[in-house]
Amino acid sequence: MTTSNEQQQQTAFCLKEIENSKTLILTLASQFPKLRASVEKYKGTGLKREYDSLIDLQKAVKRLLEEFPALVLQLNEYGDEELSKTTERLYGVLKKFNYLGTTDYSKFCMALESFANGLPTADHNINTAKLAHLMNRARMGYFPTDLSHVKMLKDAIVFPDEPVNLLDPCCGEGLALQAFAKGEQSRTYGIEIDEVRGEEAQRRIQRVGYGSFFHSRISLNAFQGLWLNPPYLSVPSEHGNKRLEKAFLADSIRHLQVGGIMIYIIPYYRATPDVCRVLCENFTDLRVHKFIGKEFERFKQIAIIGRKIERREAEKMAKKLSEYMLDADKLPLITDLPKECYEMPAATKTVELFKGAVFNVNELADQLKKSPSIERLFEERTLDNRERRPLLPLNLSQVGLVGASGMMNGLVECETPHIIKGRIVKEKKTKIGIEDDKGKTAVREITSNRLIFNVLTPTGLKSLG
Repeated sequence: MTTSNEQQQQTAFCLKEIENSKTLILTLASQFPKLRASVEKYKGTGLKREYDSLIDLQKAVKRLLEEFPALVLQLNEYGDEELSKTTERLYGVLKKFNYLGTTDYSKFCMALESFANGLPTADHNINTAKLAHLMNRARMGYFPTDLSHVKMLKDAIVFPDEPVNLLDPCCGEGLALQAFAKGEQSRTYGIEIDEVRGEEAQRRIQRVGYGSFFHSRISLNAFQGLWLNPPYLSVPSEHGNKRLEKAFLADSIRHLQVGGIMIYIIPYYRATPDVCRVLCENFTDLRVHKFIGKEFERFKQIAIIGRKIERREAEKMAKKLSEYMLDADKLPLITDLPKECYEMPAATKTVELFKGAVFNVNELADQLKKSPSIERLFEERTLDNRERRPLLPLNLSQVGLVGASGMMNGLVECETPHIIKGRIVKEKKTKIGIEDDKGKTAVREITSNRLIFNVLTPTGLKSLG
């Protein structure tokens, strides 16, 4: 049975992430005065240490600025909107701070320390109401996409006239992928870790694999559409106490062909800088639209749509995208998504490999029902009614094998009609060996099979051995 403390550790990962951010900010705040003093000390000397001191300060500033966008999103997940807005404003001030033009960092560092010490942590000053909210959301685990939102997302895509392959790596009960593919020429594939939901999905999706997506075997670059609504919040996994949004994204895009369309659904506060980097490196024509009404109020979900490209470097673009995600109020609604703004490409490759991590007996049974092989398996074969001739005359050993199998039994109609039946009898022979040096004789008993044909002729019964 899971204790309350264990549940907190499993579900409130954002508190651990906030605590890590707090530690980093405090560490940098203690280092900044020394780094700035070093710059001043070696300024104008022309020594290598002058250059190194500038680089060290720039690295510290860069690391500080990189931490704040992620921290804003973590606080949004925690549910402290006021502190999140304060953090966003502080981030704006930090970007404008004159790090080289200011020699006295005392007020600057004091402000950082005061801010960091006011952050919630996993060990103390936790808002119990917010923590309970987090845990309740996490325990739900499964967040199926509202079907009205599925339709709005589908309206943005033009499907080709020929069949396409669609993949949902965490398909749940298959409702979203079924709605997405409705009315289109498509082959739908889904992976579901929960067997009960997987059984439901098999009623709606053509191929369903059971078990972990990360342990599944699926053809690469074989899908034209990727529907990805991964588990988020604080779900313990095979990856340990890590977020799964990025892991699902990074692993899924390998199966999408270049030019294929991805729809990625996550809470806006999980569009962290590292997730944004993966998106910008692998996709173009990226659009971000937030859900509407109660759906956004409950789960803060956004849909990110993009077209897959060959991987590229996109550090600046990723930084802009992550900053764009900080304020959900500025994100356009899904109702503002233009219709038919993405064309899904035709299939260039078949899905030759699709196996879940867990053997799916139900899927095997369904596939066998659809396969003509099962009918051929149970076809009645009347070999005796067809004349069969070997390519070459049978030798004695081959005659024996045919006779022993019973294929020669029965009536032979010829000039001298007869009935033949072959049978095998065992024979035992005793073999006495040569005496050894001690005068002992080796005795062995050998068992062999002997083929006998009983032939009934008009003149009587004969046995041929």
